[in-house]
Amino acid sequence: MPKSRRAAAPAPRRTRAKQVPDTAPVERVVRVELGEDPHAHIVCRNCGRIQGIELTELDRHTLTEIARRHPDGWSVDGIAFSATGACRRCREGPPS
Repeated sequence: MPKSRRAAAPAPRRTRAKQVPDTAPVERVVRVELGEDPHAHIVCRNCGRIQGIELTELDRHTLTEIARRHPDGWSVDGIAFSATGACRRCREGPPS
């Protein structure tokens, strides 16, 4: 059975030039199919769309090595890399 994750709305991002507003709902439930570990995905900060990111063997090795640095007393049961941004639909806006 696939695992499901609950994703909270991302916090507003701050840059030196401007603050990027968080236009996503306060909370939404997203279902992410977790196939293999490690895995990577990108989440649109506006609409919540999620898309997988392909990893090379070197990427997988690097993420696994990072996970091995966990603090004493912790265990690792999954490795995921998550990026946030804006999808093409949200960047381009509605069709004219």
